[in-house]
Amino acid sequence: MNSAVIGTTVHCILTCAGVLSNLLIILCLLLPWGGEGQVKGSGAVNLAVASVAGSNALLCLSSTLWFLLAFLNKCQHQWACKTILYILVVSIYTSIWFTSLLCVFYCAKILPAQSSLFFRIKKNISQWLQWGLVVSLVIICTMSSYVLVLDVYPSNSTLYNTTAVNSSGADVSQQNTTSVFFGLCCFFLVALPVGLMVSSCVAILVYLCKHVRRMESGSSEFSSPQLEGHKRVIWMIATQVVLYCLCILVINLTNAIDSLSSITTNAIFNLALCCYAFGTSVNCIVRISHLNRRVSHLGKRLTSYGSLLCRGCLASYQSNPSASGQNQNRANQ
Repeated sequence: MNSAVIGTTVHCILTCAGVLSNLLIILCLLLPWGGEGQVKGSGAVNLAVASVAGSNALLCLSSTLWFLLAFLNKCQHQWACKTILYILVVSIYTSIWFTSLLCVFYCAKILPAQSSLFFRIKKNISQWLQWGLVVSLVIICTMSSYVLVLDVYPSNSTLYNTTAVNSSGADVSQQNTTSVFFGLCCFFLVALPVGLMVSSCVAILVYLCKHVRRMESGSSEFSSPQLEGHKRVIWMIATQVVLYCLCILVINLTNAIDSLSSITTNAIFNLALCCYAFGTSVNCIVRISHLNRRVSHLGKRLTSYGSLLCRGCLASYQSNPSASGQNQNRANQ
């Protein structure tokens, strides 16, 4: 089998896995049932998790579409390339910012208040989270509009060298203005959320590890639900940081290799993003307790509906031969 066909099949499978797993999270958070009689999570947490899942699903779709256009070399319209690239850039930045805000939310909820300012933030963290999601989305959509002025095609450029394509024929003053703008974009859209994410995760991990050791020292509280919840948060945050670091490492290493073609770079770029989106969805489903219960509840419902459908089809199949036999006998008579 051709290697191109195998590569395209792998990309499509990872894209479907990433999109469907993230849509499953959104579906389970929107449906009112699941985990009756148990804690279902606050509305702010559900909103943040659903926002992360939505941005990751859009990330998989736009990244795969950009790769397919580069691979097939079918995109001959500049507006179509700009639209796809704009959606891809927005989905990348929103995924980073929404994940960062979710980590900051857990940090404010878990860590004890050490000052009056932190106490006020901790008290109104749900409202801060909702406003943060909206404001970050507006800022990202506005600052990412630089993509609309680029002259790029997927077949001869990647997400990393679009700046050089746009500014190669510009004068020095325009290049300086472009450099300043892209510097601001890198700070507000990448450096700031990544810094918040890393600092929040480190603070949570340090505090919870110390707290878990203290709880484990007391034999009566070793199997308490609170201890298990803390361990679940530790694993979720640690796994998310590892996934993010691996994704960034693969993308940067690929971009540093000059001998790779633009199609190969786009392919690795797409694989890294799809794997990150799928791993993030699995991490949330496994580690967030109320989401795990809802997914399990949905699976049980789908299984019961499937069994009922199979029984109905089997009963219909068993009744049809007798009816067809009677009709055949009547025709013979």
